[in-house]
Amino acid sequence: MATSDMMPKIENTRRQTPVSNSDLVALARENGVQHPEPFCAVMSRSYFENSFASDFRHHELFIEHFYKNERKKCLLRYQGEINDFIFHDYDIPTLLEQIESITWACRDNNVMYRTFANRDVGFLLHSIYVDEIIGDRASEFNIPAFASSRASFFDERGLIRRHLVIEYDDDAQIIEIRCINVAHKTLLTNLWETIELHHLNVDFVEVWRKLHETEKVNSFHVARIHSADRIEAEELQSLTADFERYIQQYTIPMSIFDLVGPAMVGPSSSHTAGANRIGQIARNIILAKVEQGETVQSVEIKLIGSFRDTGVGHKTPLALAGGLHGLTADDETMLSHGEPEYLRTNGFVFGAGKARFIGFTRGLPEDDLRYADEKNNNVAEIIFTTDSGTHTITGFSIGAGNVEIRYFDTLLETPITGKRDFYLDGDTIVATQNAAGTLPVIRGIFDHNEPETGYVMRFNTLEELIGYCRREQKRLVDVVIDVESGMYAMTREDIFEQMRTYWKTMEQSAKTGVANRKMSMLGLSGDSGFKLNGYVAGHPLFDNIYGRAVAYATAVNEVNARSGVIVACPTAGSCGILPGVLRAYAELANPSEERILESLLVSGFLGMLLFTDVSMAGADYGCQAEVGSAAAMAAAALCYLEGGDVEQVIAAFTLAIKNSLGLICDPIAGLVEVPCVKRNGVYSSLAISAALMALSGIKSYVSPDEVMLTMREVGERIHSDYKETAKGGLARTRDGKHVEKMFTGELKKFFSRS
Repeated sequence: MATSDMMPKIENTRRQTPVSNSDLVALARENGVQHPEPFCAVMSRSYFENSFASDFRHHELFIEHFYKNERKKCLLRYQGEINDFIFHDYDIPTLLEQIESITWACRDNNVMYRTFANRDVGFLLHSIYVDEIIGDRASEFNIPAFASSRASFFDERGLIRRHLVIEYDDDAQIIEIRCINVAHKTLLTNLWETIELHHLNVDFVEVWRKLHETEKVNSFHVARIHSADRIEAEELQSLTADFERYIQQYTIPMSIFDLVGPAMVGPSSSHTAGANRIGQIARNIILAKVEQGETVQSVEIKLIGSFRDTGVGHKTPLALAGGLHGLTADDETMLSHGEPEYLRTNGFVFGAGKARFIGFTRGLPEDDLRYADEKNNNVAEIIFTTDSGTHTITGFSIGAGNVEIRYFDTLLETPITGKRDFYLDGDTIVATQNAAGTLPVIRGIFDHNEPETGYVMRFNTLEELIGYCRREQKRLVDVVIDVESGMYAMTREDIFEQMRTYWKTMEQSAKTGVANRKMSMLGLSGDSGFKLNGYVAGHPLFDNIYGRAVAYATAVNEVNARSGVIVACPTAGSCGILPGVLRAYAELANPSEERILESLLVSGFLGMLLFTDVSMAGADYGCQAEVGSAAAMAAAALCYLEGGDVEQVIAAFTLAIKNSLGLICDPIAGLVEVPCVKRNGVYSSLAISAALMALSGIKSYVSPDEVMLTMREVGERIHSDYKETAKGGLARTRDGKHVEKMFTGELKKFFSRS
């Protein structure tokens, strides 16, 4: 599937007999076009072969207005009973905005979406048709029936084996994408993002969506990209890999415990726990090489992007090395095993051999550029040499402690997440054994594996979740448990026991935090939780859920800053908000433990749905992705505890996100202390306020799904200086620079070679 020669050929993609050039003008004139020559000059052959002649005149009016406006920014719309025409200049932000409106309007319909593009002239023309057209003319349009594609998605046991199939017709220059259970907005957005990323010269794109095809297929999409130019095999391979990676993120739901969890040593889920897990997976790849009979001679660790810029303050080098030793993220000895002096003395042991540690190195700007299209800024390269050569493992920390190994010398066909076993075939990593038991295994590192592929979540969005709960008359928490147990084959008791373990860790970190006055390494934080707790206890005006939540949230994040054990929820940098709010509520309302655990399950589930659209790494989308997400999860949990229904819980979640948009990530010296510790306290108040509003009947005017995607849009537009790089915001103030100078000695300890 990687090259055009390997891909299955598409049959009969042209639905009409191609029209000769000499007939185009006559065809246009016959069907109402008043000025056919200029019209035909800007509309591609694909347009005439794939449009309804009855629509020509509508489209001509758009074109005429475009030219009269001197091709300046233009947005026109015509809405009929069963179709919608949208015309605008070739502008990707405008395109993505229109995708929002299209998908919202067609959320409950089978739909056919078509776009005619002219990059040279500079316009996009969308035609959207709903149920009636598709139902009446599906065969005429050669829309593949799902039955003919079933074998591509299901195995002989009836389990889903894949969500995406890509084929290429080299002769017609058409890429066909078929997928199941992918949200319409997700497909369209990633489709166009991939087209733009690869600078494809596209003249026609068509997408069909059929809903509720079978019990396990919520949606069936067929998308066809008509390229004006032939796509070379290498470019097709890269394009396919990108699209598959994007879609995989949305079709394989995460576990609740990826968002409430892990238990870990602070200070950062992405830069500490994530770094540790990259190291663990890298170790297992190296051990697979050892199993092949190779001896590891040396190891070098290179930090790139945000890992380079703020990693030392987040203990990233220590965590990477600790993972390479085989120590887990919650092991309190993990960081000490990464100290440069320890590594110079002891190196790394892989099997019977001992590998020399070369050192930590800082990535260069050209390294950043190499990974600029990866949509992730937390990058580490593990470079190791064996007796047969040098290999590079490239890992990405994608937020909330989740990671992907995307390169082993070259781009992997399937990223390694640590949630399943992979295999080493020579120097190639593969997802399955070619002969049982013959290939070295690259072990997964998580307690839970990837979801059982036979399970299908019956909704993809928050709006669909609300509808599902109403339609099935199910409590939100019961839906959450059904999904988690269905995906991971866990019993209700197993789910509650795992969450109970995390809740006890949360409670302990809150108790420890308010009782401890120990300052951090540079003395930037440590006694704030203690001071707040004392003040609240002595002042009745503040001795309420707000005051106690602020004290506990601040205190927990100080435990994190001191590299104590906390629960990332959803990240370590935002770990104080959820336990702070729930600890305060538990003291005042005295709910049952089961009720608290239910609220944590609900908050984790909504966080999981948010994560499918928005990275929770500050390095990707700013602090709105960390503290904003944590506040939303805490708001949902509190609203649930107070008896809110599914709409109110999601309203609380949404209101918290709305009021966190644009929050930058600007840690001084790259340390998770200023402003992070106090920000946890302040945003615990936001969570409580959002829950209060929702319980009062206040709703978000903007739909929850659009609010989530707005968070992603805002995050993508935040300047890189405000994404955990310590290059902007508070980090660049006079006092911030002073702390940075204080930290210079620590940096030299790791990077003295470079």
